[in-house]
Amino acid sequence: MRNKVKRGLVVFLTMTIAIFFAFTISHAKDWTLKLSHGDAESPNPTHQTSLKFKELVEKYTNGGVKVVIYANNALGNEQEVAQAVRQGNIEGEILATTNLQPLAPSIGVLQLPYLFGGHEESWKTITATLPEIRSRVLQESGVRIVAIYEKGFRVMSNSKKPVEVIGDLQGLKIRTSKSKAPIETFKAWGLEVIPMAWDEVFSALQQKVIDGQENPYTTLVTSKFFEVQKYVTEIHYTLWTGPLIISEKWFQQLPAEYQEAITKAGAESATFEWKYSTDMIEGTKKDLVEKYNMVLSGPPKDEEIWKEKAMSIWPSFYNDFGGEEWVKKFLEIKAEATK
Repeated sequence: MRNKVKRGLVVFLTMTIAIFFAFTISHAKDWTLKLSHGDAESPNPTHQTSLKFKELVEKYTNGGVKVVIYANNALGNEQEVAQAVRQGNIEGEILATTNLQPLAPSIGVLQLPYLFGGHEESWKTITATLPEIRSRVLQESGVRIVAIYEKGFRVMSNSKKPVEVIGDLQGLKIRTSKSKAPIETFKAWGLEVIPMAWDEVFSALQQKVIDGQENPYTTLVTSKFFEVQKYVTEIHYTLWTGPLIISEKWFQQLPAEYQEAITKAGAESATFEWKYSTDMIEGTKKDLVEKYNMVLSGPPKDEEIWKEKAMSIWPSFYNDFGGEEWVKKFLEIKAEATK
């Protein structure tokens, strides 16, 4: 009997010591989160939010996790880095939804043209659907979404002429991302589309390979597109959204309290970013006119035609965006959250 007690005690002590050392080693290890994004080190909402996320992570982990930011696609373009995050070679990235969708189809639902009518509606919807989006993206791609950011509705700029009605698009060569939603939407408007990686856009505009592009107002300033563009139309057919993704392989190696800290930092950084972005837009529009002599023509005069053509092709996206049942479920959650 005594021998059994002794053996039990030895096993208990051995396990306790093993757990203690595992705990000590995991906390003693220096954890580094390399965070990539494609924007300049500027007032751009993406970069400012990456700085806020870094501040919060290092605060909530008491310096246990160091965040190192790589701006301007220093580690590769967005889709290349997303693959590296998936494989665990890079820990984190902020990227456009369009560039995550090839790896995680379900997040593509956020790209449906004219899905949102305004910022408040989009905030409520994304907040309500984030748990389901996070779960689906994790299953599909092996990356964890800790936040979804936004930089406002996309507008279209070009160097040739004002676009006030849909017929004015004729003759323009417009860059979109390589994602299906913008490509097919612009085609539905009768436009010549040139899909292109983000890091190639400025030089392509400069060399007249393309006439224009579509991005939020803030990007026109922070990426200095005012140097190569003249006219802006508020097509606002889709909201620029960008998830902050973390490698699940890396995340699962962290101590539980570090996981909680990163999750908390992600949520708080999203609140910061949505306000920062919204506050920045009006000032940006004023600067584009007064400082950079751009012509802002507002929404198209025949905007209902743009909407009708774009929304008529929604069914063609369902299979690429996680399936029709997922799109229906998303829309149901959206309706409940915004009623």
